Amino acid sequence: MTALSKSTKLFTFALILTLINGCTTKNNFYTGEDDLETNEEFSLVNTILLPVAILGIVAVAYGASQGGSSGYSSSCYGTYCDENAAWDYLPGNNQYRCRSTSSGQFVNSGYCSHQYKQDNWY
Repeated sequence: MTALSKSTKLFTFALILTLINGCTTKNNFYTGEDDLETNEEFSLVNTILLPVAILGIVAVAYGASQGGSSGYSSSCYGTYCDENAAWDYLPGNNQYRCRSTSSGQFVNSGYCSHQYKQDNWY
């Protein structure tokens, strides 16, 4: 399951929850006219903004988990750094991963298959 489908499911769940309940002008869930406080009423704007806010938080959290600092350098200094991609040794999981030397993003291992596996990113 991809993270996009997880966030889509979360957004759908939040949307269904808010459409069932709705929100009030005092940022409470709307459960019916009987439970409203004084000067409180159903708010269409708050009802629409709640799932948008939830989706935004999920997107920021996902972006931070994907693009955040992993403790590894994104600068290539090894033998193969003049090529399009070079191996990077990740001691946390004891694996080599292939990275683009221009962007630092992980790429398909086929781009590094002709290289000796050595850590070029330090």
